[in-house]
Amino acid sequence: MRSILVVLAVVMTSGLCQSAFAETALTGRWIKDLAQQPLLDPQTSGLTFRKGELIAVGDQSADESTRMKLFRLNPQTGQAITAPIPITVSDQLKTSCFYQYLSEKPDLEALTWDRIDDTTLITVTEDASNFSLTPECARKFAKTNSTLYPSLLVKIQVDPALTRAEIVALRPVQFPLEAKLGNFPNDGVEGLAVDSHLNLYLAVEQDIANKPRIFKTRLTSDFWARDNLVKVIDANLTMPPLDDADHPINGIEFIPSPLQGHPGYLAAVARNDDELWIFDLTNRVPPYVQKLSFYVSTDDSGLCQPYDKLVQTALESITYHDGMLYLVNDPWKQHYGDNIQCGTHADKFKSMSPLLFQLNLDPRWFSPLRSKVQNALPAVSGLASHDGVSYLAVQDKKIQRPGDRLISIQLAPNQPPVHQPLYVTNWPAGQMASDLEALCALPGRPGEYLAAESGTWQGAFGRLFHLKVFPSYAQVLGSYELPVERDNTPQSDGDNFEGLACASLAEQNYLLILGERGGAGQPGFLQWGQLNLASSTLSWNSQKLLVSGPTGVDSAVYPRKIADLYLQNDVLWASAVADNGDNGPFHSVIYPLALVNPSQPQPVNLMAQRPVFWRLDGLKIEAIAMPALSVEQAALMVGSDDENYQGVIRPLQKTSLSPYGTVK
Repeated sequence: MRSILVVLAVVMTSGLCQSAFAETALTGRWIKDLAQQPLLDPQTSGLTFRKGELIAVGDQSADESTRMKLFRLNPQTGQAITAPIPITVSDQLKTSCFYQYLSEKPDLEALTWDRIDDTTLITVTEDASNFSLTPECARKFAKTNSTLYPSLLVKIQVDPALTRAEIVALRPVQFPLEAKLGNFPNDGVEGLAVDSHLNLYLAVEQDIANKPRIFKTRLTSDFWARDNLVKVIDANLTMPPLDDADHPINGIEFIPSPLQGHPGYLAAVARNDDELWIFDLTNRVPPYVQKLSFYVSTDDSGLCQPYDKLVQTALESITYHDGMLYLVNDPWKQHYGDNIQCGTHADKFKSMSPLLFQLNLDPRWFSPLRSKVQNALPAVSGLASHDGVSYLAVQDKKIQRPGDRLISIQLAPNQPPVHQPLYVTNWPAGQMASDLEALCALPGRPGEYLAAESGTWQGAFGRLFHLKVFPSYAQVLGSYELPVERDNTPQSDGDNFEGLACASLAEQNYLLILGERGGAGQPGFLQWGQLNLASSTLSWNSQKLLVSGPTGVDSAVYPRKIADLYLQNDVLWASAVADNGDNGPFHSVIYPLALVNPSQPQPVNLMAQRPVFWRLDGLKIEAIAMPALSVEQAALMVGSDDENYQGVIRPLQKTSLSPYGTVK
């Protein structure tokens, strides 16, 4: 089979999606039966991958010979592996309210399996407009908030060798009232997918506003044993920008993420648009829209073009396996003949024979960061240089606050700083950070950092995270416990660690210096520990160095003695701040706090004189880092957490004493 790949630049004007997309051209293979003849009008509506085979199903408009059948297909050739397998209905369902519909001419519209038992296939019904519920059944199942006759999730039990298929259970679906789906029997559920957490997604062609929708429910252990309506909820996935025309979703499939801890993606077939929509299940980014065009090869006679471009494909089924998407169309009877051009395949188009297409996954679909670059900087509570021109920053959002915990800040010569959020995967036990207040870069390990929460809260949190930062996301490599002097509770303040510095001891061994900020009338303190990445252990020294703040100033002016730490050569710098509430005013000073020698038994020693080097009124400096390479005469870079005023990042001018301490 010849293949073609045509990439066309397609420019999108909407700011909600990627600004430029490539159109990918796919060449189809005719799906054939055991006699090598094109499959006769199966009206393929569902597709899944099982044990090295494609399993397909068709809807109620299929030819009688191919209706209510499962088709086992070779994924590489589209060739039937066995004769079609009839789908029967279990006698156990004869008392069901829905037996008559299932046993006569059900409209099966999707196919997946439950990710636990590959002998359990799941399909769904759509058009049942010629059937009605008995009064007794209506009292129990009529409240669908959608069609008069419910959409049915259907369990098909197959044997391990897939020689028989039987409908053994079903669940009618209730949609949320606020979804406003309306009563559209032929515009219902057309896609099903199950993710790795056993969430079942249902794609609906359109709601009353003519927009596609995606819902979900949970496949619990007793899902099929229950005899009531399945209440699905909105999956809260943002759709691409759509006009008022019809843009139905006609098939969906789950694609696992290569990023540990990421929930994965849904690939959706938009039949009318000849597009794939790739939804990130975090919904942090708009969907990627992949334009498609479809071709079929002709013959070698020289009388025809090598390929005919299909003018009407009606793509409807999609499944995934090992980096490959498999797609099958559902020939539209009124228009499939429009594809007859040279005449080579006229008989196949007239027989409504479907085509199998293959598409490799595109890494661009799965970038976890496609959000807009922003100029206005949020408040930052820790800062570390990434590569001399960009910085990693942390934010101190508490656990009840959603949103990003890490941001990447880029500096360019003569340009304002810009930033983007970083998605973080693999939070321990799925629990994201709460109140990140300190950050340091691990020496000798490019792109790796340690970030610390402020302390424990009622016995929880108080964690130190080992992070690896990639171009568009970050991953938690491990987590450790911070020392606990005082637990935070609703009744009393506890530890508030706001500074963290890292120094190398030996290969995979690091000295960590933690700074507790202190408060009104209370000194702060330094405490150090040793991190061994090889053994994943962290031990804290019991000794604490009390910190009263900079010398030469009234310590009461700056109640928080340590708002951040930064180790430059052998000098440990600190910021001390005054915080008069979320609207300020704020005051900050930067001062040298201690000398550090990791090889000594006591590696940290307070300086007797700790003069103020920089004074910054109006800012609450909670982040200190090395200066940017692009900023001449800069001694340090600082960032602020100015609460309701957000934050800024600024270089500090070198002084006559710069550099301070022993330069290594």
